[in-house]
Amino acid sequence: MSYTNKLRSLLLVSFLLVGGLLAGYAQYTPIVKYQYAPAAYQSVFLDYVANNAASIINTYSGQYVGQVDSKGLLCGYGMFVNNDGSTIMGQFNQGKLLFGIKMSSQNAMVGDDENYANYSLSTGHLDYILRGSDRQVVDGEKLYDYAFVSMRYQNGDQYVGELYQRKRHGYGIYYYANGDIWYGEYKNDVRSGYGCLFDRNGEMTIGMWEGEDLRRCIFVRTDKKLKKKK
Repeated sequence: MSYTNKLRSLLLVSFLLVGGLLAGYAQYTPIVKYQYAPAAYQSVFLDYVANNAASIINTYSGQYVGQVDSKGLLCGYGMFVNNDGSTIMGQFNQGKLLFGIKMSSQNAMVGDDENYANYSLSTGHLDYILRGSDRQVVDGEKLYDYAFVSMRYQNGDQYVGELYQRKRHGYGIYYYANGDIWYGEYKNDVRSGYGCLFDRNGEMTIGMWEGEDLRRCIFVRTDKKLKKKK
């Protein structure tokens, strides 16, 4: 098996089978909301997609902005904005979402297609957790610890994403007033983990953040030749 195939297998296994816990300030153990790839596998994914170019792909249903592989398949970090206003942002491989945030007008789902946390956007509450065919309804005091919200700041920036005990914690999208967009992980109200910055000029930076500091940084090239319309 080639190195590429081994890496692809490793990525698929890690994203679909490896579970993890998000850290928090709770006096009890936070619930497992979705299957989560640990930092070591996130780093492998970053290596895997490091050379994939950024492109804009227009389809009949919307527009994708993000990384693609040599075959033009979605592979790496990206965001898809549908014509109806719904969005998908996260990590892709072989044209499919591996992990990320899906938002419609009513719900936000964080995770992958088979394991995710489902939030109601009308209340902001975590409604249920899906693990394969098992649907777990969240109630009691834990219901109010978890939320998915939109918060605007005085400088014009906006955060859309998960909260834990009223702090940004989990996955979120940060819209800067200047047009830049960041997607990634927060811990205890601080940007912490792997993510992607889409700047207003169409460039991308992927890497690992600790607060506003980039501990690992890869600038993604833009390949205009891969821009196409279906």
